[in-house]
Amino acid sequence: MSTPAEQQWWVIYRETLIQFDIVAVEPPPGDETAFDERCAQLEADGLSACVVAAPDADTASDIAGRAWVEAFLSDPQRLAAADAYLATLNQPTN
Repeated sequence: MSTPAEQQWWVIYRETLIQFDIVAVEPPPGDETAFDERCAQLEADGLSACVVAAPDADTASDIAGRAWVEAFLSDPQRLAAADAYLATLNQPTN
């Protein structure tokens, strides 16, 4: 018994030091020209994309979100930078 091949999805996101926001999930562009145009558009908008193989867009979104959290939590430098950033937000202002 074979399983069907999973579709590839572009999970388009905006990332900050402490946050990962998924903006859209879409099939990758169909040809090289469309690929180049979409990459340029994402870059101009301050967005990034990761490719995820999944049966549907919702699953692709979930996979990308979990991967970001796992990468965030397993990187001591990233955690320290996030802690320092959050500490600056909690400082009282005069």
